[in-house]
Order: sequence, then C-alpha cells, then structure tokens
Amino acid sequence: MILPFGKRRRFLGRVFCLAVFFVSRAGAAESPLPSLRALVRAQGVSGREEEIRKEIQSKLPRGSNSETDNLGNLTVVYGSGRPLRLFVAAMDEVGYVVSRIQEDGYLRLQRLARVPLSPIFDQFIVGQPVLIGTASPGRMVPGVAAVLSTHLQRGRRADPDAARLPVDEDLIIDIGARSAPAAAAAGIRILAPVTLEKDLSVLAGTRVVGPALDDRAGCQALLDLAGFAGENPGRGTVVLAWTAQSWVGSRGAERLARRFQPDEVIVLDLYAPDPSDQPVRKPGGELGQGPLLGKSSPEAGDARDLQERMRQAARKEGIRIQEVEYGSLHEGRPFRGVPVVVAGVPIRFPGTPVETIDLKDLEALSKWLKRFVAEGE
Repeated sequence: MILPFGKRRRFLGRVFCLAVFFVSRAGAAESPLPSLRALVRAQGVSGREEEIRKEIQSKLPRGSNSETDNLGNLTVVYGSGRPLRLFVAAMDEVGYVVSRIQEDGYLRLQRLARVPLSPIFDQFIVGQPVLIGTASPGRMVPGVAAVLSTHLQRGRRADPDAARLPVDEDLIIDIGARSAPAAAAAGIRILAPVTLEKDLSVLAGTRVVGPALDDRAGCQALLDLAGFAGENPGRGTVVLAWTAQSWVGSRGAERLARRFQPDEVIVLDLYAPDPSDQPVRKPGGELGQGPLLGKSSPEAGDARDLQERMRQAARKEGIRIQEVEYGSLHEGRPFRGVPVVVAGVPIRFPGTPVETIDLKDLEALSKWLKRFVAEGE
C-alpha cells in the first residue's frame, strides 16, 4: 500500500522519533565509568559534602527538582501519594579536617568518623598527595601528608608508644607554606576538608579500583535510576536521596526518616560494618557474579515481602543476584519499624584507597533497580 505524501511524512517522522528514542536509551546504557570517575574525584568529607553534592546535581536529568536540606542531604521526588518508596545512598566519605595551623605553616588534622575503620586507616595517607578544600568552590590546595621521622626522634624522648601505628593526631600536612600567615594566604582555614588526591583506575576486564567506591558506586546507581524514575514515576512516590554525614552517625538518614515516613526503604551500600565490639565482617559476594541483596535483619522491620519483590524483579530482568549478610551500621538503621532492604555490588578491600568493584555488577544493579521501580507501577 502506498501512503499519500502527507501521511508518509507523518509516518517517517514517527519512525525518526522512535529511532531517536532508542538511540538516546542506548546512550543512557553506556558505561558508567566516566560518571563514576568524576564522583570518586569529588571531595565529600562528612559534613563537608559541597563538592560531591554539586557533582551529583550536575548529573541529574534536566528538569529534576532537587532539594538540599540543612544537614546536606540531596533529594529528588518523583510522583505523589502512596506508597512512598525511598532509595538511599550515602554520598560522604571518611576524611579529615584541618584542626590547627602551626606557626611553621604545617597543618594538623582530625579524622571524622564514628563507624569502625581499619586500624591502619590513618597510615594509608602517610607519604601521599592530598587536597585541602578552600572557601572558593572547586579550588583545592595540594599538599603531602607525613609523620615525624622515627629516626629524627630517636633518643629525644622515651616513648613506650613510639612503635605504634600513626593516628590522625600524628599526621602533618605540608603545603609548601613556611608560616601560619602564608598558609592562610593560600586559602587554608580551620575545619577545611582534607582527602587523598583521588582517582579511579581501570584494571583488567571490567574491574575498577579507587578510594570511596563503597559510597560513590551507590551514588552512581541512584543517578542511573533518576533518569528512569523521571520518565516513569508510576504509582505513588519515588524519593531518591543522597545522604550526608553517614560516617558520623547516619545523621542525614535520621533527618530523612523524620521527614518522609516512607512505606519502604532500599539502601544502596556495598559494605556495612558492625559495631567495634563485634568481629570484623568480611565483604560478601563474588566480583563479577551479580549485585547483592542483603539477607533480612532484626532491625529491618518485616522486610520479607519487599525482599521477595526485589527477587522477582531480578528474575524478570534476567539478573543473577547474590544474597549476603550485611553489617548493621548502614543507612537503613534510622528507619525503625519500616521494611528496609540493603542492595549493592560486591567490593574488595573496603575502607582502603584501593576499593575494587566490577562495572558489570554496577550496570546490573542499575537495571535491577529500574525493573523494581517499573514493577511497582
């Protein structure tokens, strides 16, 4: 059948629009590596999340109406009414703040974290390049971290703890200044955030390594979900939340629990420890074998129905998931009595500068979350 010219033009126009749609969808499925690298590079010490929050906001879909509360949480709301499903990912990282500027221009630090860390955490920064935040957005002051030489101290004092591992109060940051006024002139101020000079490295195959991946991979999965939820709000309300101050007692999540009263909560986390009086928990799952689903825990309310719907969404999307035990110190703790499920991807060497994940797991996690949202429509 030959269509009249007018109808033919409209038909071809629709074909073109569909082609553009599928091309744009294919573009949305591209590797998360560039975006993830930018998230890892951004600074986001607990309570000083301005840079990472700005980076996340820059990647939200056009038209997203994001909000930042007075604790620093970043939220985006899609849809309205009930049920209200809250997706949570922590955006802050363990880091330091400047606690003192010495007269000789060196900086002293204090670490911000209440969650148990590796006993050698402060040793990871020794001898490494660091970046110190300033009052000017995006401007960082480079420096290097060191400790006093044990050889230079030998014989100067009888210290029974001389052989102990360095802690935050032992660290010295050299920015090249030779006086306190010179350090101040460079932009250094008390409580300025300090982190390693961070980047993401690509290993063999689809594995990547870098600091703060434990948090930033969850942030990336939530960004991927933002594009989908904006186009498919479905029934009820979907809230995406990037929380602040997770490492200092889940303060941001506490605020969200009071603000939203969600019907269910999905926490995106790669690894959650337990309190320091309990044995150290090993990370669960195998890299490259699919995303993680946390097994039920007493503080998660009655999450069995939520877990089963998560499993069904994975099966329908053809995604293999790994069910593992998570520690109790995650962002779902403040949501008492609400069904809470923890999901993520396997990670190796959490809490170190060489946290390792597989991009295949991260891409599968994003697809899984989109299918779960779609199934709730």
